[in-house]
Order: sequence, then structure tokens, then C-alpha cells
Amino acid sequence: MSKTPWRTAAAVAIMAALGVGFGLSVTAQAKTQTPSNKASKMASSTAISPELTAIKNAFELKFENSKVKTIRQTPFKDLYELQLNKNELVYTNAATEFVMVGHLISTQDMRNLTQERADELATIDFKSLPLAQSFALVKGDGSRHIAIFEDPNCGYCKLFRKTLEKTNNITVHTFVIDILGDDSTAKAKKLLCAKDPAHVWDNWMLHGKPPEDSADCDTSVLDKNRKLAAELGVTGTPTIFFENGSRAPGAVAEEEFQSLLIKASQK
Repeated sequence: MSKTPWRTAAAVAIMAALGVGFGLSVTAQAKTQTPSNKASKMASSTAISPELTAIKNAFELKFENSKVKTIRQTPFKDLYELQLNKNELVYTNAATEFVMVGHLISTQDMRNLTQERADELATIDFKSLPLAQSFALVKGDGSRHIAIFEDPNCGYCKLFRKTLEKTNNITVHTFVIDILGDDSTAKAKKLLCAKDPAHVWDNWMLHGKPPEDSADCDTSVLDKNRKLAAELGVTGTPTIFFENGSRAPGAVAEEEFQSLLIKASQK
């Protein structure tokens, strides 16, 4: 009997499990911590060894729908970490006899190695962000910077804006995306075309006040921002990026946000 149907069914089962959250998606579940330097101690390199290449090839042969983006050995004997095409992290042995999904915990120091790796992979180069596709709201001396992806219909974005309202000496770079329906697109265009979009956006988010001076303008930035969001793995709003490249998905509580902001602003 051919093994192909079994392989196909297994691949579907594994990928289905990952899709419903048994694996760890590094973009969807990344926490707000700054990535740990300890996580980078797992063996890895740009040019992978013949041994790792063999494991990668064997895994992709068994699971045809999976593309291994990176592979490296964990601190544990005969256990390897694989980053898949949809940014899920899974583990296998050298013979690819099993696939383990979930969190890898070191009992020596109770570190969550999977989460540390997820944080590392979710980090971006803040300086590479195309700030021309955003507008900036400067508060105080504007010395600290964050970038935030928001939708005009996002309730959690409006909640987080109350935290930003209490925050001084910050520049907020807002990337507008319209991912919550046609109404989001219409509202986003109207707000973007205001004479002072940064303050008009802030008033809309905080007080529900629509712009009074909006006119037709070039809103192609919405398409660019949707593409950028996809490239960065932004799957919901708000998503906040800090100067050190770390991210915080969702309406972060005020105390946690202030702590993350201080940490990210340290030179």
C-alpha cells in the first residue's frame, strides 16, 4: 500500500492542529517582553549544517504542505526547532519520527524557550519602518517613539488611546489600516484626508469626533499599509511597535505600556 495517503493525511492533521493554535505562531501570540538574549544561544547559523539540512529535507518530504524557514538544535539532545511557513514553531528529532507542538519549557530555570524564540522572531528593525506611510502625533518633546497599526473602527485602539493621552514626551507614528470592513475604509479615507490627520485621528479615537475639513485626497497609503501589516505579521489592531523592535499586540494596560516604553527607550 502506498504511503502517500498517510503522509498527506498526517500533513493535513499537523497543519490543521497548528492552524487552530496548538502550535505557537510567532506573530499572533508574541508577548510584549523584549526578546531574551538567552534564547539566541540555541545553535543556529545562516548557512545550516549538512545534518540540519538533512532533517529539514526529511521533514518537508513527510509534510509536503510545510516549508521550513529555519531550523536549529535546541539545548536538548536530539531535539530540533523548526519555524514553518506560517511562522509556527514545532519540534522534531533527527530522524523526524515525531512532531511536537506547544511550548518547550526548561525545567532547570523554568524558562519558556518557545516564547523566548517567538519574541525574538517577532522583533523588527524599527528604523526600517516606512514612516512616510504614517502620520505623527508629537507630545511634549517627542523624544520616545512608537509605531501603531490602527483601524478607525477598532474599539481596543480607542481604549489604548486613553493610555496614550496620559503619556508625555512621545511621538506616535500611526499606520492606518482598514481591516474591519467597508465602513473602515470609508472612515479611514475621510480621516486621512483631513488637514491635520494626526490630531483629527486622535480626536476620533478619543471622542468620536469626525473631521470637519475632509476632502478627497490620495489614500493609496491604505493599500501600502495593508501590505506592510501582512509583511510584519500584524493580524489585529492595535499592534504597537517600540524603538527596540519589540511589539505588543492589543490594548496594553497603562502600567505595562509605560514599563515597555521605558525599557525600549533606553539607549
